[in-house]
Amino acid sequence: MRLGAMSWTTLGERLEQGPLDVMIPLGALEQHGPHLPLDTDALIAEAVADRAALQTGECVVVPCLPVGASHHHLAFPGTASLSDPTLQAVLAEVIQTLLGHGFRSAYLVTGHAGNVGAMAAAIAELEPTEQSRVVSFDDWPAQRDAVHRVAEDQLSLDRELVGTHGGHFETSIMLAIAPDRVDMASAVAGHVGPAASASAKLRSEGMAALSPVGVIGDPRGSTADAGELYLDALVSLVVEGITAHRSRSNDRVAP
Repeated sequence: MRLGAMSWTTLGERLEQGPLDVMIPLGALEQHGPHLPLDTDALIAEAVADRAALQTGECVVVPCLPVGASHHHLAFPGTASLSDPTLQAVLAEVIQTLLGHGFRSAYLVTGHAGNVGAMAAAIAELEPTEQSRVVSFDDWPAQRDAVHRVAEDQLSLDRELVGTHGGHFETSIMLAIAPDRVDMASAVAGHVGPAASASAKLRSEGMAALSPVGVIGDPRGSTADAGELYLDALVSLVVEGITAHRSRSNDRVAP
């Protein structure tokens, strides 16, 4: 499952045995309110990647890229950030080098919305034959909508209270995958409002202008059970995308 835990000889033998895909999780090192750790996005990206790889099979997960495009969080101590061009170049080279070892396809999964521009740009930078072997799960509005539908349909929660960054959904996922890293006693509500307008202000003015505590939504009342539901929704999007890509690839090589 984890590429970083394998030796090069073990991987080489596995690649000779049959098709194998590689999943590349992208995280961030940025604030997530007073109650969540700086590596929240990396932990969530790894959890989604691990579960999707397990469900689809024939896939290994590389170590998460721990720093992303987080300039809109730089007002908060501890945040590190890469520019979009830098992240794009890193991603393109990581993808090219991994595909060069014989992986059938590469899948990009992010736990941080700020990475999606560089993800799409990195794919566009590849050669056409490489592009056909890569899927980037960079439709952040679709991912956000998936977790908000879970909140409304299964948890009877308002999506604006559920929020996005450091809110109910990220906090609940962290309670499911790394409860010892969550300080619920410090959880406070942040900006509560429509996601689209929040995202626009976040991009234009930065998180501190939108929410002085660094949170969008209300994390209070988060639970591990809710986190499992949110995770299932995110993993399902990735599994569906991988299944569709593999089906298209098989159609192309069929006689």
